[in-house]
Amino acid sequence: MVNPVDILNANILIVDDEEHNILLLERTLHGAGYTSVHVTKNPRIVNDLFRSERFDLLLLDIQMPNMDGFQVMEGLKVIAGNDYPQILVITAEPSHKLHALQAGAKDFISKPFDLVEVLTRVHNMLEMHLLYRETEEHKEDNPALSNIIERNIRKIIELRAQSMRDQSVQDRIADTITSFSGRMAFLYVHIVWFLLWIVLNTGHVGIHPFDPFPYGLLTMTVSLEAIFLSTFVLISQNLLSKEAERRADLDLHTGLLTEHELTRVLQMLRAIQNKIGIQNTEDNDLADADLEMETKPEDVLAEIERLQQRAFPYR
Repeated sequence: MVNPVDILNANILIVDDEEHNILLLERTLHGAGYTSVHVTKNPRIVNDLFRSERFDLLLLDIQMPNMDGFQVMEGLKVIAGNDYPQILVITAEPSHKLHALQAGAKDFISKPFDLVEVLTRVHNMLEMHLLYRETEEHKEDNPALSNIIERNIRKIIELRAQSMRDQSVQDRIADTITSFSGRMAFLYVHIVWFLLWIVLNTGHVGIHPFDPFPYGLLTMTVSLEAIFLSTFVLISQNLLSKEAERRADLDLHTGLLTEHELTRVLQMLRAIQNKIGIQNTEDNDLADADLEMETKPEDVLAEIERLQQRAFPYR
């Protein structure tokens, strides 16, 4: 599991020839807590910057004078090798997206920017990159197992990133608000807000009380906030429920497939025993013919229901 602090401390480079785009992206990333954000309007120095900083993520504009984003990616392939960074392409041309992905980019954002989408994609790509790096560092512990883990991690992250891309803007906003409201920073903001509100309405700081005790306006504001926050939380829970249902379906399918394969193995083993003349004793586990029968999920569910009804007849 990647530490959230490591994600916020990741090394990021913004490459864009337009000053207002750089300022917007830089302020957005700093506002989200990213601590190491570098910028340049000159694509020709990206290789030199990468040699010295070894960036984890590049936000790369495609259309730039003198040297476009495709040329930047080609140059990075030469010098980066296995340490090739995650590249998030910035483009206003839909026709560039497929070319960018083929050239080495992992994802893209469109102009004008949806800042919630930008932060989501940046977070997902950095999490993917740091997981890969962590896996590489532990490959020597068990190379065979590490390859399996890396393959599974890649697939899980790809599915998670695809799920995030499929979310609507409203769902992303709801997730962002729900995530923030579940942090200690949200509590601290409210403590400061309530204390300041009460102090300002005491009449002792030179300001005429605009909401005197019992603070009816504050009560109404907090009530409305609670209603909206509850709605956002419910939206996020619905999204999590859908994702959990998909995973449960996958687990059920995997379990049924495993049971089917094990049944076939036992049947093959029984046939081999009969062929070479091995007899099982009654206390031998291999003598249990029930293991060689296909398990039907509807029969299992019916048996669970029957036993529950026997244990809890009044429920």
